[in-house]
Amino acid sequence: MGRAEAGGELRWLMVLRVVTVTTLLVSAFGIELLIHPGQTLRPLFTLTAAAYGMVLLYAVLARLLNGVVLLYLQLTGDALLVTGFVAITGGAGSPMSFLYLLPVAVAATLLYRDGGLVLAAVCWVLYGWLAVGGGALAAALGVAETAAQLAPRALLYSLVSHLLAFVLVALLASRLAEMVRSQGRELVERQGAVARLQALNENIVESINSGLVTTDLEGRVNFMNRGGSEILGTRPDQVFGLSVEALFAFEPGLLREIKRHLYTHRRYRFERWCGGREGQRMYLGIAASNLSDRAGAPLGTIFIFQDLTDIHALEQEVRLKERMAALGGMAAGMAHELRNPLAAISGAVQYLKGNLRPDGETLELMDIILRESHRLDAAIRDFLTFARPGRFASQECDLVRLIEDSLKLLSKSREFTGRHAVETDFAAREVWCEVDPNRMKQVFWNLATNALKAMPGGGTLAIRVAAVEEDRVEIAFADQGKGMDEREVEAYFQPFRGSFDEGTGLGAAIVYRLIEEHGGRIALETAPGRGTRVRILLPRRGTPQAAEAPAERAQAAGGRR
Repeated sequence: MGRAEAGGELRWLMVLRVVTVTTLLVSAFGIELLIHPGQTLRPLFTLTAAAYGMVLLYAVLARLLNGVVLLYLQLTGDALLVTGFVAITGGAGSPMSFLYLLPVAVAATLLYRDGGLVLAAVCWVLYGWLAVGGGALAAALGVAETAAQLAPRALLYSLVSHLLAFVLVALLASRLAEMVRSQGRELVERQGAVARLQALNENIVESINSGLVTTDLEGRVNFMNRGGSEILGTRPDQVFGLSVEALFAFEPGLLREIKRHLYTHRRYRFERWCGGREGQRMYLGIAASNLSDRAGAPLGTIFIFQDLTDIHALEQEVRLKERMAALGGMAAGMAHELRNPLAAISGAVQYLKGNLRPDGETLELMDIILRESHRLDAAIRDFLTFARPGRFASQECDLVRLIEDSLKLLSKSREFTGRHAVETDFAAREVWCEVDPNRMKQVFWNLATNALKAMPGGGTLAIRVAAVEEDRVEIAFADQGKGMDEREVEAYFQPFRGSFDEGTGLGAAIVYRLIEEHGGRIALETAPGRGTRVRILLPRRGTPQAAEAPAERAQAAGGRR
């Protein structure tokens, strides 16, 4: 028994002793007043006073003696008190001799078998002494009359029976105490194992990057882990009790479809656009499964989900690159094959127009041929720029200066009207970056004209240039146009998918190709009715990238116009 454990048992034993002695004293008063008012109970009061004195003595010795030694001392004192009580109530023949079993049982419980047997021997010696010469003790306690001494045979029987009783109680109590303590230790160990396992499970659930949400049978959320909170941008207490359809912004009826699939299958996986942090849309991969107890009774549904927005955008980027690579190879050959006969047709019509001097319908038809030839030539020129941009010639350039030069030309273009305005936000008067100036001017021109076309009724084009990191520069073009839906976004950078009536539909594809050559990234932020913002990230010291560069270099936009 440890020192702290023994100290606790000692305090408990002293409290129990005080309660017992106090109860005995109150009972003595009641007996004296109600049952035997003429008989003195002074011996019992003397014994009670001795018990209180012993409690005070134990309290003082508790600071001086070892806990186990003091425990033996207290139990021996209890045996002496019982001996005095038995002497008062009739000596060896007293019916209260069973009280010896109390200190024996307490010793066996607290000190196990050895302590119980020691107290059993002490109590038997005290009882034997009381049986043989108890008159002197009774006289010392002030008892006027004592019971007659037992006959030799009765004395022997009493001694043997009491010895057997004390030993059996010591053995039985110690055995029970050891069993209780063993089971207690086992219970503590199991509780510790359960607590550790529970903590491990909680740590695992809270540490995984994937989101985990559980619902009840009605589809109300009752748990969400830390990963889910980070993905959805909300706290678990904010979604507790919320419908899972509202949490993921599912379309009506989707939860019923999920449960129908889970009725026949153990797992159902799907991907959906869902609402996320600050109103942003996220592309989530969600796996649903049934939540059951050990007996297989249904408890609800488990949803494990991941943010696949970047992966989805990268897949779109790879598909776009594959289409653009195929178109680029075909475009180079077709453009040259078309441009030569087109030049011949245009030249022949100009010659005929100059020599024949036609008028009326003939002149009108020749003008149409020339006008359409020029338009077709411009389309072929864009086609060639998209397919084979030419040799990459990078140099240190001031992006602010390039944009200002482009804006001077933009102000003279037919797309720029009196209803349009341009606002610039330059983080510094000069922002230097290693780029091909001719290619970047084309990028700025295409993005600016697209922004103006998106605002046919007028609006403001906001242009921002800033160094976001030590090695990167951000350029943003934001318009106040009609914005785009998801279908328009996905088709924005694809060739011949322009959303404007005029143009070849290659402007955005060329921008994408040129930014890719610079080792940069381009992304869109748009929604119907909210305008469009095109963000470009360029390395300050970039190296030219081949058009067939791996898809891993580029990060797709959150959507495409």
